[in-house]
Amino acid sequence: MEPSDHLFRREAGRMVAALTRVFGVHNLALAEDVVQDAFCRAMEVWKFRGMPENPSAWLMATARNRAIDVLRRQRTARTFAPELGRLLDSEWTLAPVVDELFAPKAIKDDLLRMMFSCCHPRLAEEAQVALILHILCGFSVGEVASAFVSSRVAIEKRITRSKKVLAESKRLFDVTVPADFSARLPAVHRALYLLFSEGYHGASPEAAVRAELCHEAMRLSATLLDHPLGATPAGYALSALMCFDAARLPGRIDAAGNLISFLDQDRTRWDQMLVAEGLKLLGLSAAGSKLTEYHLEAAIASVHSTAARVEETNWERSLHCTIR
Repeated sequence: MEPSDHLFRREAGRMVAALTRVFGVHNLALAEDVVQDAFCRAMEVWKFRGMPENPSAWLMATARNRAIDVLRRQRTARTFAPELGRLLDSEWTLAPVVDELFAPKAIKDDLLRMMFSCCHPRLAEEAQVALILHILCGFSVGEVASAFVSSRVAIEKRITRSKKVLAESKRLFDVTVPADFSARLPAVHRALYLLFSEGYHGASPEAAVRAELCHEAMRLSATLLDHPLGATPAGYALSALMCFDAARLPGRIDAAGNLISFLDQDRTRWDQMLVAEGLKLLGLSAAGSKLTEYHLEAAIASVHSTAARVEETNWERSLHCTIR
């Protein structure tokens, strides 16, 4: 496992979110620099000592220590998270506060705060998804450009403009206010839906399917469902849809990387564990009276995902889902 690839994907967003909570969203670039420093340090140390038993914890501890160093050196020249006030100015409180913000529960909440912050109403949907890819999924500007089949320059400008919007908000989105959470939740769902779709139906010249984008969308959707306010019927339906579609990924392309027609796919290659998870999530989405497009798409996907052969597809049920 390379710290600059898979591990970076998994940990970068969590680290940036925690550091942004410490430094303030106006210091997002500083948070990103500290994350890069932590990974560079990892590559230097692990090259000689080997990867530690818990690389995630090692990276978080390195980022935490680096954050304290930055706060001590720059607290007279720079303002940090305004909601933390003078807690970061005193040696008595600085380290304990940072330790608290790097606790697992706090990091999970901060990841959610950053997700909602990226879906700022002033940003277009594509800009929201680009920010999520870049900040929360650890994608470089070049990788985001590839995902959107766009030029690096164009994406770099889009991300830079979007980060300015975040900086103007002064602090990360507060996920503890039910009314605010509910108001922005549809935008978050839409951004995650688009992120998954970009991987599943993307027009990238390098690959017909970008499974890593699908998996990042699923990871963030699961994080959203872990929050009491995020565990909504629409959220469950969206995650169910992702599971059903992701289950078919192994049979969707051939050895040469070309798409295989849905009717010609080898269904024995479909991931039955993901199908089962999708069915469970779809059942949870049935609570409440509101029917969303995610419910409809997930219900249709469930019909196809549970048919062992094309001939066994319950087309009547699929049609019923469509016209509801």
